[in-house]
Amino acid sequence: MDTDPNRILPGIILIAVLTLLNAFFTAAEMALVSVRKTRIKQLVEEGDAKAPTVLALIEHPTNFMATVQIGVTLVGFMASAFAAVSIAEPATEWLITLGLAAGTAKPVAVVGITIILSLFTLVFGEIAPKSLALQHAEKIALNVAGTVRFLSVVGLPAVKLVSFLSDMVVRPFGGHVRFTNPILTEEELKMLVEAGEEEGVIEEEEKEMIHSIFDFTDTVARQVMVPRTDMDAAPVTSTLDELLDIITTSGHSRIPIYEDNVDNIIGVVHAKDLLPVLRQEKRTFDIRAVMREAYFIPETKDVDELLAEFKRGNVQMAIVRDEYGGTAGIVTVEDLLEEIVGEIRDEYDVEEPLIEVLDADHAIVSARMSVDDLNEQMGLDIPESEEYETIGGFVFDLFGRQPNEGETISWSNLDFVVQTLEGGRIDRIQVIRTDRPREESDANGANAKSRKDNGAKG
Repeated sequence: MDTDPNRILPGIILIAVLTLLNAFFTAAEMALVSVRKTRIKQLVEEGDAKAPTVLALIEHPTNFMATVQIGVTLVGFMASAFAAVSIAEPATEWLITLGLAAGTAKPVAVVGITIILSLFTLVFGEIAPKSLALQHAEKIALNVAGTVRFLSVVGLPAVKLVSFLSDMVVRPFGGHVRFTNPILTEEELKMLVEAGEEEGVIEEEEKEMIHSIFDFTDTVARQVMVPRTDMDAAPVTSTLDELLDIITTSGHSRIPIYEDNVDNIIGVVHAKDLLPVLRQEKRTFDIRAVMREAYFIPETKDVDELLAEFKRGNVQMAIVRDEYGGTAGIVTVEDLLEEIVGEIRDEYDVEEPLIEVLDADHAIVSARMSVDDLNEQMGLDIPESEEYETIGGFVFDLFGRQPNEGETISWSNLDFVVQTLEGGRIDRIQVIRTDRPREESDANGANAKSRKDNGAKG
């Protein structure tokens, strides 16, 4: 038998060349998929000669992705075929000379060559080029784009043929052939963000902001508005001094103006529009003369659409109407931005905790705290309703009227004490869990009892 090692040298060289081709296709695909489109556009504007080709490929990836995948497949088949033809037989003969039986030597040679070829291709044809392409995506993309585009044009008939035959196979099952990567879902993107935080690539604040952006698109005005019980508004009959007092006390620069009642908002006064009036020697004040048109939205308005409308119309505040046409509350640009970046405080905002837990059964809470958050913090089961979202709204709903400071109302095994009012509205509430048996109570005041109580805890 001829066991000259030189017999397998041409086969090894050819397999090495095919592995390099595999590496080229792999690196080209990874680089073109990973390169930043904005950076390539910048290079095009700067006059880079290769950048337009890269841009054309990444804007229409179907053909080049198909070409690359076909190329990788063909190269893999060819490498396996040449290994079987040019290496397997000499390897079998060599194993026989070592004393291995002929019936055993051939399968051992085939398995051994397959394992070695797989490892060689995996390392040098897949992992190494992908890693390099990820680290140097821009440089590699610029250098391979011309060749990839040429191969895409030359290989177009093959791509069309393969696509047609593949479609014939998958169409009966309700599918279609696609060579581009599928678009990531929202949940997959969130998982990537979580992984990025765990790896230290993304900060916790950045992660929270990204999650807030996803939640933002699923939020409506009712969920972010300042409810009517907490909004500052002025009657159309207000004098200049009364209006200035409201602006000064609230710290807000825009005040809704109503006629007869808050359900009939007729405009908005901006604080800066009052400055010319203040400079007048004879102050003849007509609130309608300085009033601007109010911007009305339904409470079901998507906040991402609302933010776009605010931007287009240079609007800072909207009046939120309920399903009956009454005033549900107001929403501002600041309210929308806070949904993404968190609480924004200005010089007029006094930082006050939403909840002050005195003990396991007693807490002082802000009327603006959501029912859901209070339930979670204190382990309560206060029902949620479309009629209210905050604990202040729930307590107001129980009373059925505007309560006074110190008044207490009971619901199930809980006592709610109106600790403070602000501008006639509920501001802070004591929530006290009692020893009374819990009752099955509804959300509209059933089983609620009101009393004047100045002897509550705290």
